Amino acid sequence: MRVVIEDEYLVRLYLNGKSLGKPKFNYDIEKGFIKKVLQIENATNTQDLRNIKSLHFEKLSGDLEGKYSIRINKGYRIIFRIEREGNNTRVEIVCIEELSNHYS
Repeated sequence: MRVVIEDEYLVRLYLNGKSLGKPKFNYDIEKGFIKKVLQIENATNTQDLRNIKSLHFEKLSGDLEGKYSIRINKGYRIIFRIEREGNNTRVEIVCIEELSNHYS
């Protein structure tokens, strides 16, 4: 699947394999983020992500309606939306919006 990371800090983190300057997250969270993005990229479609139980793929509601999340660990998750390319419903693009602490 194609992945678009919309947060500049997360783009740099993913491309460099580590944070540059003062990190926003601890080392384990940042490594977990990179690992999960690689899993998304290697998936054929969102059904593949749903089938990986450890991701805890879920559709969000309330203020986050229309978005989805997967977990990095019990406290942190990646929040994203799914877009289609043109009229092709087979091409899914995961647009990562943020890495957030689920309980803050």
